[in-house]
Amino acid sequence: FSELYILADLMALRLQTAGLSSEKREGLGSAVIYRALTAGDIDAYVEYSGTIWTSLMRRADNPPRAQMMAELGDWLKANSGVVMLGALGFENNYALAMKRDRAQQLGVASIEDLARITPQLVFGADLEFQSRPEWARVRDAYGLRLREIKSYNPTFMYRALDDGQADVITAFSSDGRILSQNLVTLDDPKNAFPRYDAILLIAPKRAGDAKLRAALQPLVGAIDLARMRRANLEIDRDADKLTPRAAAEKLARDAGLTK
Repeated sequence: FSELYILADLMALRLQTAGLSSEKREGLGSAVIYRALTAGDIDAYVEYSGTIWTSLMRRADNPPRAQMMAELGDWLKANSGVVMLGALGFENNYALAMKRDRAQQLGVASIEDLARITPQLVFGADLEFQSRPEWARVRDAYGLRLREIKSYNPTFMYRALDDGQADVITAFSSDGRILSQNLVTLDDPKNAFPRYDAILLIAPKRAGDAKLRAALQPLVGAIDLARMRRANLEIDRDADKLTPRAAAEKLARDAGLTK
């Protein structure tokens, strides 16, 4: 989805600045790309902490962020030799979202509220969501039984809310369309969704590559949620779109990563 294309270009910009060449491998799913990293077929990529926590570590608990990040780093190093360089500074959590006026009309502010009326609703999900453990967790935690579930790529998923094809979708918290489409994200009082900090991972074979690590290190802690939302909206809006590369260049300037 849009964010990962931007972040791949942002990493390429940092490598270029350091005098390193790079080649992008795009369109890989989360399970495929992690295996490629551990096998040394790719050297670095941005993952989300919750994906590793639930899909790879098979953890169902939801500890405080500091504890989760420490355990993630230790597990990656022990399990595969992957280095977690650090967190970029924002989360891209799964969140259930609705049009604000529709949520108010139905009296829905939380997933708990939603559960009472799910048989009446059509649910829009991204292409991976129904096969991910996060869906099973939130579905079972709240007893969600929806009338229909439709799968979309992210762009069409957000449009489905506007044209009435879906009542609620699996939004991403760093998506600029949450603001531009006046959506409300539903509270998760049972903490069914884990945290999804964007984290930068380095392949085992590059763990000792000081030049690569130095080139990418400035990304750690440099991108807050507001910056990422603005960058995402640059390529997701309906008019005057930027390319991912142009959005990455603008984000790099905004975050002080270029001279």
